Amino acid sequence: MKKLALLAALALAGTAHAALVTNLFPNGDFSSGGPTPDWVEVSGDGSFVYTYPATGGNPGAYGVIDNTGGGGWGIWVGGNATPIPLSSLGLVAGLTYTFVQDMKVLAGPNTGGLKIESWGPSGLISSSGDLRPWPATGSWATYSTNYTIAPAATGLKIVPLWGPNSSVAFDNLGVIAPAATPLFAQITSPAAAATVNTNFVIAALAGVFPGAVTNVAFYRNASLLGSDDTAPFSWNVTGAPVGPAALTVVARDDNGGIVTSAVVNVTVSAGATVTNTFVVDPSAGWLAWMNVRERPDNFNGFVFGSPWGAGALTAEFSGVGPSSKLTLKPGTAPGDTNTFWLDYSVEPLASNPANFPGAVGFKEMEASYYVQLPDGTVNGNVVTFTGVCKTNTLDIRLNPGSTNGIGLGWTNYAFVKDFAPDYSSVVESLVILTSGAPFSVSLATIPDPARHVQYGFVTRGPNVWQTDVNNYGVVEIQSLDVNPTNVTVNSSAPWLGFMNVFNKPQDGGAYQFGSPWGTADLNAVFTSFGLELSPNTIGDPNPYWYSPSGGPGAVGNKTMDASMYVQIGSLPGRKLIFSGTVLSNTLVSASNTNALGNGWTSVAFIKDFAPDYSSFNAVTVPLTPGPFSLSLNTINDPARHVQYGFQTVGPNVWFTDAAPFGKVIIGNAGFLPTTITPSLSGPNLNLSFPTQLGKSYTVQFRTNLVEGTWSTLTTTNGTGGNAVVSDPAGAAQRYYRLLVQ
Repeated sequence: MKKLALLAALALAGTAHAALVTNLFPNGDFSSGGPTPDWVEVSGDGSFVYTYPATGGNPGAYGVIDNTGGGGWGIWVGGNATPIPLSSLGLVAGLTYTFVQDMKVLAGPNTGGLKIESWGPSGLISSSGDLRPWPATGSWATYSTNYTIAPAATGLKIVPLWGPNSSVAFDNLGVIAPAATPLFAQITSPAAAATVNTNFVIAALAGVFPGAVTNVAFYRNASLLGSDDTAPFSWNVTGAPVGPAALTVVARDDNGGIVTSAVVNVTVSAGATVTNTFVVDPSAGWLAWMNVRERPDNFNGFVFGSPWGAGALTAEFSGVGPSSKLTLKPGTAPGDTNTFWLDYSVEPLASNPANFPGAVGFKEMEASYYVQLPDGTVNGNVVTFTGVCKTNTLDIRLNPGSTNGIGLGWTNYAFVKDFAPDYSSVVESLVILTSGAPFSVSLATIPDPARHVQYGFVTRGPNVWQTDVNNYGVVEIQSLDVNPTNVTVNSSAPWLGFMNVFNKPQDGGAYQFGSPWGTADLNAVFTSFGLELSPNTIGDPNPYWYSPSGGPGAVGNKTMDASMYVQIGSLPGRKLIFSGTVLSNTLVSASNTNALGNGWTSVAFIKDFAPDYSSFNAVTVPLTPGPFSLSLNTINDPARHVQYGFQTVGPNVWFTDAAPFGKVIIGNAGFLPTTITPSLSGPNLNLSFPTQLGKSYTVQFRTNLVEGTWSTLTTTNGTGGNAVVSDPAGAAQRYYRLLVQ
């Protein structure tokens, strides 16, 4: 048995202390040589040689993809005919695992890569894309990457990638997984504290290994809504009562196990329109699909459609992060000189059939580069896709001279598409990509969790010979907001308050009213400790507010939805990041409830409201002790209103009873604590202190407390977490201070 090194953390819910094992893919150590049905050789164009030495691996046998002759692409496909079953690898759909492989470069400048594909009964669901984040090395090294398996997947295809212009050795391809995964269940959509329409979709993730989930039941408060027996698990809610709703799911497995998820509290609003906004993000898991048609002068009939690699689609990101540019070029034929792909009746092939550069394509290529969102997560919402087109010299409508040898050109669009469950029909929205201009395309999707929602780009036009792709123009696309706006929790900002009042859940939870409130009336105030969020108190003893009436020990009759926020006005088409540090939270816990069992939730949020406030797009994060950060890509409309702040939801309490229920304390960037916590670590004295984004921290020292100058030890920028600065413990006596700017 070969030993593999674990180089990345495993992200699995509920398995933090489980024993981990490395499961090799079939023939993942090449002990059976090759090629085999486990590793099918596939290549296009260029020069590729596959070999399978019996010795010299890590250890033992290994495989080699040699592309020192250059050009084209070459891969193995594991699970080519039948995807590798998840159960055979100890994997559970919907979870994130660490995939590993050993590689070394035998010749040339580049290492290889990896692509992981999630497959279900109906075919390909999602892909990691081509992963090549690793440096080349001439000795054996273990490389790792994390990948989240699609919730509806039943198997995987594993695709080791060639090293361009290099010879690369591969060994020990596998995945790190727990020896067992206990039964778990969680709601993945809607998010905690979200506002949803009366018609919305609940999506859940559940799994177990060994075994299988047989049923997931969906509950609103204590009422059963329905159940789903097949992953991905979801339930389409229609006509939900307006007001707070506590959502849970209960999963059962074939071992007789049963587990209940954590509660997700949402607010149902009759007028809510939920918008999910996405940007051009290279890490989003892009897929490629090609529809091939006859040329327009040959009746333009459909020929076939299938998944294609991004390279064959000529779609490529320049790097990672929002500054990365996506480049789109004309589609190429797969290096095939057959008359199916190339028109030999026109030049240059008419007079010289071997002169492929400049050859005119015989097909029209409809190339889609897209992200498919998990089923059940956005269905029924408005999906918006935004970005900026830096350059478009390819589209014939913008550049009439961009044509091939017979006058045919290309068109480009950004799109959002909503496919039927069997992909037999589609509802779509498209916009043209104009040079130097932002784009935004939106679609109100159908509230059916079995439908498939995609966003991305499509390029349509004639195929070209692969060496000619740069001759006809290019499209360059980037995230709309390369430089995001950062905000923090600062007492000097113009904080506002708003209260929505509902009946308590035991009385049906119906909406009562909403209006602006002072922040002090919300029980949200800045103190010397930071921003403190406490249960809301009403001084009116009327039975409307309390049972039986107001006074010490009275039980609140209402659910108070208190928002303390800053409205920054218009921020069209920008990325807003809100960060801070939760110093403590004694308010939110499953055991902290009033006499009726009603408790509290408290979240940080960013909301992007429609001009008339009739709908909004929002992101939230629970206020757990430690740093928090959340971001939202706003809709490109200057009439909209953007807010950030905190939302606390729970029962009202009599003012003398508030303290025992606890509070949330959040660090104030306008009045930051400057306490340095020292600790010894070997030969060093570590100085630890909390930081905020946007602040600069300078640690200074001197050897005499009352005289002498302060010397700078170091200066560091705030990250929203704790900073640690080290100073040799053997130095002379020192006094330290922290300057915050």
